[in-house]
Amino acid sequence: MYAYFCCRVVIDNNACEDATVIQVDSVNKHGILLEVVQVLTDMNLTITKAYISSDGGWFMDGPSCI
Repeated sequence: MYAYFCCRVVIDNNACEDATVIQVDSVNKHGILLEVVQVLTDMNLTITKAYISSDGGWFMDGPSCI
């Protein structure tokens, strides 16, 4: 049985002068930060800064990429 994990991805090229801000909102799932980082590096993006926060059931991950 597979669980459905919904998420929202926001890409903002104007938030930072020298980087693109990518914000991922998703349910809190073990290993989700690793999955996000792997997808971004597979796309040859450089992560210069990242943070993660959680309200218990959901988390926000905001890596900045260039």
